[in-house]
Amino acid sequence: MFSPDSVMAEKKAQIRVYLPTDTDKILKILAAVKESSVNALVNEAIEHWLEEAEQKEIVEKFNLDQLDEIG
Repeated sequence: MFSPDSVMAEKKAQIRVYLPTDTDKILKILAAVKESSVNALVNEAIEHWLEEAEQKEIVEKFNLDQLDEIG
């Protein structure tokens, strides 16, 4: 599902999430320690979550992997 090469070619959507203050602080510190960004950490976490069996089952059931073919 995730390919580093495809990231540069993909259009990006912007979303807003609300996190507990402590979670925000931890993410910012982790990003700094890893010389990364909060955006990169969140994208990585979402990609891992999407690879879980439960999400993959829903994606397959509703053909969500074919969204770009629809519109």
